[in-house]
Amino acid sequence: MELTNKNIEEYINRFLDGETTNAEEQAIYRFFCTGNVPAHLKEYAPMFAWYEGGMQGEPKPQAMEDTKVEKRKTFSLRIPVTAWSAGIAAMVVVTLGLGLLVFSGQNLAKNHKWSCYEGSYIEVNGKRITDVKKIMPCIIETLEYANEVEQLARQRIDEIHRSEQEIKEKEDLANN
Repeated sequence: MELTNKNIEEYINRFLDGETTNAEEQAIYRFFCTGNVPAHLKEYAPMFAWYEGGMQGEPKPQAMEDTKVEKRKTFSLRIPVTAWSAGIAAMVVVTLGLGLLVFSGQNLAKNHKWSCYEGSYIEVNGKRITDVKKIMPCIIETLEYANEVEQLARQRIDEIHRSEQEIKEKEDLANN
């Protein structure tokens, strides 16, 4: 079995998936010993050398000059405590600001709800009361009473319609 630069990647993938035979694995090990390995695959050379050596000890990476694999830079992000504190403070300010906007919006909605009664008043014992908050119970009571009267009126209208219907039915029976 001869491995080439064209089919080696397929065999490496099969190896990593555990799908190669012993003969194919030996061919892979020999391929990496030739020194004629594509640059993008040189990172596998230490691993296959370790397997070929019977997996004795820890895998030893080859010298950087031998493998010519670029050293990968690691990046660790360290954020100072002052930055964290500033971030947390900013989040608190934004949260409080949004809360204030929502709360004030709700108050505006409440005030707007009763704004149609602005300018209304009631007189109690000859004293005029214009504070909407104080007269709202009276306004609500009056609205409830008006709803009750309206329901009674609708019931009377329905009774009148039923009576008219009965009269028509009786006339129709008498005429036939």
